[in-house]
Parts: sequence; C-alpha cells; structure tokens
Amino acid sequence: MNERDNTANLQTGGLRLAYLVGTYPALTTTFIAREVVLLQQWGIRLKMFSIRRPPEPLTAEQRELQKGVVYLLPAGILALLVAHLRFAFLRLGKYFGTLFYLLTRPHADFSSRFKTFLHFGEGVYLAHLLRHEHWDQIHAHFVDRAATLALVASSLLDVPYSVTAHANDIYVAPVLLPEKLARASFVATCTGYNKDHLSRILPGSLNGKVKCIYHGLDLDAYRRDSRPPEGKPVLISVGQLKEKKGFAYLLEACRLLKDAGYDFECQIVGEGPLRDALQAQIRQLCLEDTVMLCGALPHPQVIEKYRRATLFVLSCVLGGDGDRDGIPNVILEAMAMELPVVSTRHSGIPEVVEDGVNGLLAPPEDAQALAAAVAKLLDDPASGRQYGTRARHTILENFDLARNVKRLLAEFVEGKQTDGLQHAVEEVVQGSH
Repeated sequence: MNERDNTANLQTGGLRLAYLVGTYPALTTTFIAREVVLLQQWGIRLKMFSIRRPPEPLTAEQRELQKGVVYLLPAGILALLVAHLRFAFLRLGKYFGTLFYLLTRPHADFSSRFKTFLHFGEGVYLAHLLRHEHWDQIHAHFVDRAATLALVASSLLDVPYSVTAHANDIYVAPVLLPEKLARASFVATCTGYNKDHLSRILPGSLNGKVKCIYHGLDLDAYRRDSRPPEGKPVLISVGQLKEKKGFAYLLEACRLLKDAGYDFECQIVGEGPLRDALQAQIRQLCLEDTVMLCGALPHPQVIEKYRRATLFVLSCVLGGDGDRDGIPNVILEAMAMELPVVSTRHSGIPEVVEDGVNGLLAPPEDAQALAAAVAKLLDDPASGRQYGTRARHTILENFDLARNVKRLLAEFVEGKQTDGLQHAVEEVVQGSH
C-alpha cells in the first residue's frame, strides 16, 4: 500500500484509538472533549470509554458528547465472569502474570492494594469490550485508575497504551505511578513542571518518554467583545471549590480591597466540597454584597462570564494533601479572552503567565499581595488591556488546539512509520487548516 493509500486509510479510520477516562463527559474535563472532537474531525477512529457515568443532569453539550461513549460501570456479574473466564483460559500466562505483577508491587497499605485488585478486574472487562476490533493504541487520561485499567487491557491484548498525566493524579497518593509510567509507550503531561517531576521518577533510560504537551484551545470560541464592560469592575474566578484553588485567600483579598475603598463585584464559578465553608467566610467578612458563588455553569455561560468581566483572578495554592494545579485551563481561557490575569507563582502557572508582561503573579497564600495586584489593575485599566492583548498572543503562540493535538497525534503514530501513518498524519492535519 503506498503513502497516498495510507493517507486515505487514515482519513477513513486507519488509526484506531481507544480513549479511557474516569468520568466522561464532565464540566471539569472540557479540555479532553476538545481533544477528542478534533481528533475525530481529522478522521481518526477514536472510541470513548468511561469508567463511570457522569452525574445527572447533563447539559445539551454533554449529551451530545455522550453519544457513542461506552461505560464500564455498572457491569453485570455475568459479563464480568465471562470476561475473566475468557482471558484466564485463553491468555492464562498474561492474565495471572499481570495480576501477580500488580499485586506484588509496593503499595501504601492494604486498602490501595485491594483497590488495585478491583481495578485489575475492571481492566479485564475493558479488554473484553475491546477484543473484537483492532486497536493501534489505548490512551488513558489521568495516571490513576484509568491508567491501571489501560495497563491491564494492554497486557491482555498486546496493544500499546499511553497516558496523559495531569495534576492530583500525579501528586495525591498515587498508586503504582512508576510502574504505569515505565510500561506506557509514552506519557504526555500538560506542564513542564510535571514533566520534570515525572522524569525524575523514571530511570534515565526511560525518562525520555515523558512529553510536555500543553492543552489547547479552539481560539475561535474565545473572543472578547470590543466594547468594554459597563458598570462597576467585575472580578471573575473559575474552578472547583477545593483547597488548591485558594479561594479563601481570594475572599481575604476582596475584604482588603473593600477596606481600601474599591467598589467591585467578585463572581466565583464552580462547585465543590468547600462551598459551605466559603459561604461562611463570605458572611464572616461581610462580603455578601460583593462576592457571589455562582455554582457550576455550562461552558457557554462561563465564556459569557468572561466577556462581562474586568479581570480574572485565580489564587492557586498547594493543598494540604499535596494536591495542586498544573496550568489551570481556565487561566488559558481567560487569557484567550484578553482578560488581564492575576494568579500565583505556583506549579506550572509561571509557564504561561509572565509577571508584568501578560499578567500579574503573587506569592501563594498571600492575600495582601493578591489584593495589591488586583488593585494595580483596577487603578490602571490601560495596563490591564495591554496585559490582555499580550495574553491572547501567548495563547495563540503556545496553546493553539490544533498545533498541540497534532503533537499528541504524532506520539500515537511514533514507531508505526512502516504503515505510512506518520506521513498520513501530516497530510490529514495539514488538510484540516
């Protein structure tokens, strides 16, 4: 088959990818949806598998993304039994060898080892669902439970697997992290900060498999109105209501700004376990007329919030359990919308927000410095507009969706050049622009 034929083959589904995510679709993983949709638009035959179903109710956009997704759980007892009997008899060495390998690796405690045993069972079921079709790659988003399932299915089916590692899946009580990294054909991660950390975990001969591939945005979807927002300044912050987002420090900063005589509104979009605590803090600081907890919103509504905002603030910190952000996607979105951004010198954030150039950075856990940065932008709107212009340029240069998904696609076909897929990928991607 010549390269022209291979190009056509890829355009009609020659490259087959099985994508595995813990919960899909979800409001917190829109970056995965962007990646999946673009790969499918390029003609890649990609099938989505999700371990869990998303909680109801779903938005219209989520219902559209849900079409064709295969859910592993809940799985019937009979289906699980058939899956295990099949591989225990037909791939006896692989089945018991993989189980033995996983259970004899170091675990923090019996509970995590037992969970690995359960995840092995789910991985066998995933392999059972994949068995009838040819797959070039199994790819797991998050190096947690999904990566364990991908490792098991990969072993049973002799199909390579890869993983994208993000944030809390790396840093908060990871299970079998070195083993998952070592067995993967490649590991993508969304910040240079994460890449350095993961590369240190792997022996020198293997750490070259860790690739920093930034998340991307469809920049046409993020355009700011030419008219400036009317009324009092609006600060917007977006994220799950968790410790690592640092919303407690944002509220303290809002109190300091009010005490200094600033009249503004702060809107926090997101939901999470700290909602009651944050609401109590708002009452304690007498900010009920200033700060609004908006709850989780569909993404089009979040974009509309950006359009009406004066500036974006996200005061990320290191959580007490080690949880942390990489580069929060909402920062990328706000920068694409030409909003001036105030954030913290934390994790991968300085890789995109350059202090005094395209935004402002404060030390983590420093409400006074955060308030001073916000005040600087409120006092000098012209500088804020300049930061916003430079911010969008940064996103255009480094976080274009097509460019970064192309880098991921190149990793999928690495080593498959004998099939002409490398050339085919170039043809398909170039033809997409």
